[in-house]
Amino acid sequence: MATAVTAILGTLSYGVMMTAISTQEDALIVQERYHAGRIALERMRRELTMAFVSLHQAEDARTVTLFEGEDDRLVFNTGAHEPLKRNVRQSDQLEVEYFTKSVETEAGDKVDALMRRVKFHIDDRPGKGGREDILVEGVRKLELEYFDEYAEDWRDEWTVRIDDAIEMRQRLKEVQAVRDQLDDARNDGGASVAGAAVTALAAEAIDREVDSVELELMEGLFLPARVRIHLVLVDNDDNEFHMETQVEIPMVEPLWY
Repeated sequence: MATAVTAILGTLSYGVMMTAISTQEDALIVQERYHAGRIALERMRRELTMAFVSLHQAEDARTVTLFEGEDDRLVFNTGAHEPLKRNVRQSDQLEVEYFTKSVETEAGDKVDALMRRVKFHIDDRPGKGGREDILVEGVRKLELEYFDEYAEDWRDEWTVRIDDAIEMRQRLKEVQAVRDQLDDARNDGGASVAGAAVTALAAEAIDREVDSVELELMEGLFLPARVRIHLVLVDNDDNEFHMETQVEIPMVEPLWY
């Protein structure tokens, strides 16, 4: 009888202990994913605050800058890199991409993860090459939105890609030249043929036309004012944990000086 009671107590104690261990392991997994999620969002925030596109390009077009955002993927150039090794041939500029894909854990399970692809040199093959790293495992969803400051609304996609910066600079210079000529004509007043010909009504019409052309040119060059990031994590019991942040992008205009 005593032996049976001892066996029952031992079995119960073992069950309680295993339950406690399992609960502790589950709590550690959630804690680790939360921690990894916070680090990932902070990294995305830091890199997005220094996102840029550039109208500087050599004649052989060896560099193409871009900002291509979808609702679950984002690739862009940033100046947030800090080389960690001496004499390494790296600058502060990177191409980075954030996306999700299925990966295999150490236990052999398949889970979705938040990935970061990084390429340390900007070249003429944007969106290709580089190194992929896992940032967070156990990701249910990555949602991205981009704020259009002019429309005052959020968009699911945002694409800026400067393949031929030289041509774009030339077109912008032509627009500026028209503006300068119009200003000169206004300042001349009636002292010249051009000044006499440009009436207030005609000048206003030309202004509207120039504004329209410039807006069309610049619309494909501006970055979103803000990016909203929504990350959904899951634990082993399929419980969801939501994390969200917004990032302001200071350099919305292309670099051109």
